[in-house]
Amino acid sequence: MTREQSIPVYQRYQLPLFIGILLLTFIARIHHIDMESLWVDEGFSYWAIRHADIWGVLLRDVHPPFYFFALRLWASFTDISEFALRYFSVIPSLLSIVAVYHVARELERLRNPHIQTPIPLLASLMLGLADMETAMAQTVRMYTWHVLWAICSAWGFLRFVRIFAQDDRWSRRVIMACMGWIASSVLLLYTQYVGLALIAVQGLSALLFLRKKIRLWAILGCILIGASFIPWGLAVVINQTANVGTGFNVPSTLESLWNWRVNWFTQQWALTIGLALLGLLPIGITLSTRPHFGMVFASGNKINRPVFLLMWVIIPVGGAYILNFYTPILMDYRLTQITPAIALLIAYGLGHLRGKSLLFIVAVLVIYGIATDDTANPRPPFRDIGQFVAEFATDDDLLLAHVTPSGDWQMVYYYERYLPHLERRSLRQWQIEQGDTYYHGLRDLLNAHNGVWLMHWSSDMSSFEALRDTGYIQTAKTSWSWVENSWLDLYRFDRLSDEIIVRYVNGMAIRQTRISDDGMMVEIWWSTDEVLSQNYTISAILLDENGRLVAQDDGYPFLGERPTNTWAEDEIIYDPHRLKLADGISQLAPGTYTVGVKIYLLTDAITIQPTDNGAEFAVIGRVER
Repeated sequence: MTREQSIPVYQRYQLPLFIGILLLTFIARIHHIDMESLWVDEGFSYWAIRHADIWGVLLRDVHPPFYFFALRLWASFTDISEFALRYFSVIPSLLSIVAVYHVARELERLRNPHIQTPIPLLASLMLGLADMETAMAQTVRMYTWHVLWAICSAWGFLRFVRIFAQDDRWSRRVIMACMGWIASSVLLLYTQYVGLALIAVQGLSALLFLRKKIRLWAILGCILIGASFIPWGLAVVINQTANVGTGFNVPSTLESLWNWRVNWFTQQWALTIGLALLGLLPIGITLSTRPHFGMVFASGNKINRPVFLLMWVIIPVGGAYILNFYTPILMDYRLTQITPAIALLIAYGLGHLRGKSLLFIVAVLVIYGIATDDTANPRPPFRDIGQFVAEFATDDDLLLAHVTPSGDWQMVYYYERYLPHLERRSLRQWQIEQGDTYYHGLRDLLNAHNGVWLMHWSSDMSSFEALRDTGYIQTAKTSWSWVENSWLDLYRFDRLSDEIIVRYVNGMAIRQTRISDDGMMVEIWWSTDEVLSQNYTISAILLDENGRLVAQDDGYPFLGERPTNTWAEDEIIYDPHRLKLADGISQLAPGTYTVGVKIYLLTDAITIQPTDNGAEFAVIGRVER
């Protein structure tokens, strides 16, 4: 056997294998990255970076400032599309693959500084396949940055301990290692405050496993890192504990923790938990009587690798579990810092396997990881609502959103995304930020417009009161299903005169119309003199100068959602029609076109409902093209 043949595959092809892991991770992170709407927490990220007073927003929130200022800088160079905003979370997720490789190498040096094992590659692969990390990488939140800084902090801590133990003095490389550890740890805390749990893990590890002055310096470093968060903690976090979870936390029960097994261990949890438990054993120990190699329950200045990784999981989860009795903090995404620890434990479990057994289990994990996503959660259809409004809103319309108790930032995001030139307001934020101006200010704002779109999911009805006080009438309502027995409602409100433009013999009347410049969008506001027993079809038509039909749209009122037999006498019904070109017509020539509205009853035959003056249809306007 030649020397080259004796080199293991993971050593011979380490760089290509690592590049392959990075590529696999990148594909996993961006696959369907913009498929779902922004949810409420992502909406807050958008709100913070677009707000003129970002400091004021963050001081009223519980989260540290690093992520929001970094995202704001990023958005100044990109745009505010879902892809661009979420891609900012992909970047640290890719960097974490590199960082966890180095953490695994540091842990391997605890066993033997001269050997090279597949553990670092396996750790990178397991983190790349982690569904929880993929979910966070597709979210406009700080959690992948939180994971990155957690890994860098762990790497910095382990590296500092190793180098200090070797040099036994404050050499230049010890100082550099210490600075890297402290800097990444401070960034960890100012990205997500629950990173304090990892600093506690490091401090406890130093107390348990280090000796003499290295123990003292490591503990002092942890104290310094924790103290760096005191200003923000005292100024903001203590005053905002009630806003930590806004009702999204789960109860502190063993059932809650058990339900989360899929989040971190996938539906293959029996296999992956088994591997993680196996990873707690020192490499070399097997279930047989073979002696182990490189026992890490060692004396001297060495961190105990199994205990360190176990504490990395237990302390954040246990701390959140206990604190949850006092403030709502127990949420899966708040615990994402345990993801790399679990990836490392699974990698060490795989490290007990050899040859074809190792390849087979890794292949199973990779194929399953590529084929499935066990953390996929549908999000509220705010994008659909925004697109619906964008299809029918005009320049004079006002866009309002009111979602409580969580927040309506995500709806305002889609208003800006699709209708950037229209005035838009978050009513919840108005109440929070300028509550003393809300009552009169909202009424003044409504008086400056004549049409309003209101997305509403709240028990607070103050917006409806203001609309009523300023003479608005509800003319449309449509809803999107969300959670069980819960709907996201969108309302249209208008202020109309008492004038009737045209009346039909069946009692229906046109109260107001609006026609787009090209004549292809016709909006009608209806009323009726009496309750209608029949379901009439509305036909909006476009005729050329020769009276030839060139475009039309037929359907029940308000996109089929308000059939005429559901109308009440005191109602005004908003009814938009987007016309389609008639068969055989590919485009409209320049000229004058007539817009008309026809009503008919479709049974065995078409029964036209003429106007009061006997016309087959009402002419409501003309357009020049």
